[in-house]
Amino acid sequence: MKQILLIEDEAGISQMIKVQLKMFGFEVQTALDAQTALSIKNIEAVDAIILDWMLPDEEGPNLIPKLRQKTNAPILMLTARSEMVDKLMGFEAGADDYLTKPFDMMELIARIKALIRRSSHGVDGKEKTTITYKGLSLNLETRRVEIDGDEIELTPTEFTILEIMIKKPGVVFSRNKLIELVMGYEYEGYGRTLDSHIARLRSKLELDVKSPEYIITVFGIGYKLGK
Repeated sequence: MKQILLIEDEAGISQMIKVQLKMFGFEVQTALDAQTALSIKNIEAVDAIILDWMLPDEEGPNLIPKLRQKTNAPILMLTARSEMVDKLMGFEAGADDYLTKPFDMMELIARIKALIRRSSHGVDGKEKTTITYKGLSLNLETRRVEIDGDEIELTPTEFTILEIMIKKPGVVFSRNKLIELVMGYEYEGYGRTLDSHIARLRSKLELDVKSPEYIITVFGIGYKLGK
């Protein structure tokens, strides 16, 4: 049974989400504030985190780095903020996905399932598999990423994007196709979100983001790995 950590300070919303998640077979732990969330026992074992932006003791984006020190679970942010600058702030902090209130519960369930599917891909006890490209190394079992031997910390979504592209270097992925492969399904409005993930990925991989060596934009089409 997959474990979800729900960090939401509105008790009514928290209970509603918890009930729905349990109906779909998830086990749910809840926290009404940041301090409680960080004190959750065995937090490293959770499979995904649902995080509200506005908490009584700390804003969600500020909490994400502290959560990342304890767990690599994918994080979906819930918020009433719908401006792109707010989404970018969430992604910059390390969120993997973003859902604006009010939201449809079936979409929340679908996104959580997609996040868990992506983050657990490759960690199944099979023989260690490593893919390399121009000094870049991805271990698909441990999900460790290195450039010239130096480890790079990626979010689950960033890792998935890089994994998709490194398996087919030089192949151009349209934005729509990459969204479908990354999310596991299509949904409208994810294009700018994808661009945000790409921008963060570049900032971690490239020596010069204006002249990237790894993630190349093919204008009018999408992205590819390598020139």
